[in-house]
Amino acid sequence: MSSGLNGVGFRAWELACALEHYDEVSVLTPDVPHADVQETWTGIPWNVGYSKVAPGDRDIYLYGFATPVDSIRRFKAAGAICIFDAIVWPLEYTTYQRVHDSDDRPSKYRALLETYLMRLRLADGYFVASETEKQVLTGLLTTCRFDLLLEPTQDMSLDDLLWLLPVGFSDVNERTRLKPSAQSPTPGPDFVWNGGLWNHYSPVAAVRGLSSLLDSGHEATLWFLYPQRGTPTAAYRAVEEAVAADRRLAQHVTFCHGGLSLADRITVMETARATLCLYEPHVLWDLCPPMRLRETVLYELPVIAPRRGALGNIVANQGFGATTASLSADDVAEAMFSCLQDDHAAGMRGAAASSSESFRYEAMMPGVATWLDRVRAR
Repeated sequence: MSSGLNGVGFRAWELACALEHYDEVSVLTPDVPHADVQETWTGIPWNVGYSKVAPGDRDIYLYGFATPVDSIRRFKAAGAICIFDAIVWPLEYTTYQRVHDSDDRPSKYRALLETYLMRLRLADGYFVASETEKQVLTGLLTTCRFDLLLEPTQDMSLDDLLWLLPVGFSDVNERTRLKPSAQSPTPGPDFVWNGGLWNHYSPVAAVRGLSSLLDSGHEATLWFLYPQRGTPTAAYRAVEEAVAADRRLAQHVTFCHGGLSLADRITVMETARATLCLYEPHVLWDLCPPMRLRETVLYELPVIAPRRGALGNIVANQGFGATTASLSADDVAEAMFSCLQDDHAAGMRGAAASSSESFRYEAMMPGVATWLDRVRAR
């Protein structure tokens, strides 16, 4: 998006909204938030930068995979309780373009890993987004926090260290707080790719699926909503090459190079038939669903995902999308076609609406607040 807000950013603002019912909350942000962000989460105080805030003893400092380590150290030294939202894993670093482009891939990866492990070691508690992630984090703790596990008083259930906080959304969000932009593009796309064009995804499979759909005589359009930032990824280049190879796709595929504001996205997400979230079999996606699951339940937007993986399991169980047996063009096209069928699509949207309560952060907060109190009391 034009504001630079991604899935982890949504999670930060929305958790702040849900937590403010239990405690004073402030969001620390590296830049001045976009106007749409400020209007959506208008009641949440924020500060630019990490050095301007004076941490207090027993404050809760919730941080993520990109938080500067120096900031975590400063809060910890001041007596704050540091909670790591451990929902991005070092395994993802193996897909980073800058790692693949490096002359010394192991060293490039090692530098990222060492910073990640430092964030892990500085934490007093951890959020994970799935039971599988909890198991993975337990393994990491046995290798880099074994000093903690060897404490005689440590409860080895680890219930006082780990809390399950799935991917979700807040009642305070852009759809409930913003008016759709008057300049929202009309008509919008049939399908959206509503996440980054990163190498741990396979966006080219969406383009090939669209080509197969066109081959069978069904018209549809596909928009990539996030702009490519930094060095173009191999995944992004593959999409560009696939679009260039099929002349028909020029009028069916749109890259939102400048990104869309939150207000612009509302109409697009409300009128699209489905979102695509495709990736090759990868253990990373066996751990937890991508953050874009948020928009499926928030916008009641069907999602097309591979059958294997955490997201595929959720889609199959909840019924708010379609799964593909493989990423072959025909398999993806079949799933896309199912989302173009009005009756079938209505059933998927109804399933998303019915399941939304279990993804509301506000519904999760009583347990979270009780757990945070226990962590504070240790």
